[in-house]
Amino acid sequence: MRPRLNGPFRIFDDQDRDVTPQGLKQRGLLALLLLSPGQRRTRVWLQDKLWSDKSAILASANCRQALSQARKALGSLAPRLKSDRAAIWIDPPVPLADAFAGDHGDLLDDLDIADPEFSDWLRTLRTTMDRPPAFAAQPMVPQAPRPTIAICRIDRSATARGTFILRSLSQRIASGLAQLGALDVSEHDTEDRGVVDGQPAVMAELECLDETDMAFVLLRVIAPSNRRVIWSGRLSIDPRLSVIWSSGEVTRVVQRMVQAMADTVASTAGLTPMAAIQKAIRRMYEFDRASLAKAEDLLRGAMDGDLRAHALIWRSMVRLNATFEFGELDPDALAEAVDFAETAAQLAPDNAAILAMASEVILVGENDLERAGHLARSAFALDDKDPEALAAMGRSLRLQGRKDESHDFAMQARHHAQGLRYSFDWDLMAAVAKIGIGDLKGAYDMAVSGYQKMPYARHSLRYLTALSLLDDRPGDASRYATKLQRLEPDFHMQLLPGQNSPLASFFPAELMDRLRDKLLQTTCPPEEDPLLPS
Repeated sequence: MRPRLNGPFRIFDDQDRDVTPQGLKQRGLLALLLLSPGQRRTRVWLQDKLWSDKSAILASANCRQALSQARKALGSLAPRLKSDRAAIWIDPPVPLADAFAGDHGDLLDDLDIADPEFSDWLRTLRTTMDRPPAFAAQPMVPQAPRPTIAICRIDRSATARGTFILRSLSQRIASGLAQLGALDVSEHDTEDRGVVDGQPAVMAELECLDETDMAFVLLRVIAPSNRRVIWSGRLSIDPRLSVIWSSGEVTRVVQRMVQAMADTVASTAGLTPMAAIQKAIRRMYEFDRASLAKAEDLLRGAMDGDLRAHALIWRSMVRLNATFEFGELDPDALAEAVDFAETAAQLAPDNAAILAMASEVILVGENDLERAGHLARSAFALDDKDPEALAAMGRSLRLQGRKDESHDFAMQARHHAQGLRYSFDWDLMAAVAKIGIGDLKGAYDMAVSGYQKMPYARHSLRYLTALSLLDDRPGDASRYATKLQRLEPDFHMQLLPGQNSPLASFFPAELMDRLRDKLLQTTCPPEEDPLLPS
């Protein structure tokens, strides 16, 4: 495949025959892919650039049609234009060093596509690109093959409802896997469990038995080499099929299945960057400085290849974790966190979780409400059920003073985070949202939930100490403070309302004033914690 990008857009095959598609949108699709990092984009991103004025359903249908027509035009080159449910890419990628040769005219000067998003993309490219993009001009470096996860749907009843259930669950699982990056996901409708192209890194099986009053789904994560069951779960789904999207139990099971597959792929030999990132995340949640340093070392070693954006965003979160967990307000570290987050967002503009996490970093590091709000809205537009995206929307709205809306998003985020390994974080976000609307009892309940899931997280103990004081329960406050002192020997309750306290970012000024008043009262001696054994 030999593209020409200066002047009229053209594609030539290995015999130098012009195989350029005739349709504008088909040519636009190929141009967008060729000039993207890794020559890969999600379908959502491509649809936004070429059919931004269409509904999601129409845009998806138009994208499928354009892809099919582009493949027909490419002839023998068609197998290089690959796709799955989530993304479209060119494999192997096409070197572009010669694509800008010759004085044929402006960049893509015949792609007059009447879509404002495409026009903005092309205008920006023409303005900023005075040379071939770095990723295009560099010689191709062999990359490790991307691991594949195969999702097999097995409908034992062969009913319309069973098909809908399986496809909906499969879609939710594939969307969760897409956020991990550097994975290809294939989905199959088959009763033959052996019918999978190639050897996937891991298989997911969804088996549905649809009966009159209830549908039963068995979910398994399987090692393809020996068909060993790594994880399994069950769901009972009633005739109200909307529960597939709204049920907390469905959400928990789907999240656990995604995590089981991610852990399995990360442990596969040769997938070092993914394994390093997963291990670093676990280190972050050990809540001590040595583990944070180890997480940083692991992430620094995962900076090459497809997962660079993921490594960068988690490096930024390591710095935020130090701020929230230990109260270490280091301006240089926060500035570095912002730089990492901005770069990650540029590298992965179609990853909802990365954009949402970047929004949080920019809020904390720069207090840039406009930029953080833009990233939050972009993340939510990509995936309106992603817990990170929902939490980012909640944070942005809270700082705009729209507290009721912020609370609604925080509670949705908590709902969709059920089943995640670190779901306690969303409990604490919900606690902050409830503080914003003045529901201190609800905030206390959310903080208790987070504490019970992760009793060694300092910020949950700070919330519980402060909220207990505000509710005139000094004895409980003293118990939580004692727990916190075991993790942080220099802590004492008089630090809670201080100017540099981690609470200052989340508690309104009037609550901080009330907290100071409460601390003037005598607290009870510490007792055993009723919620958790010592």
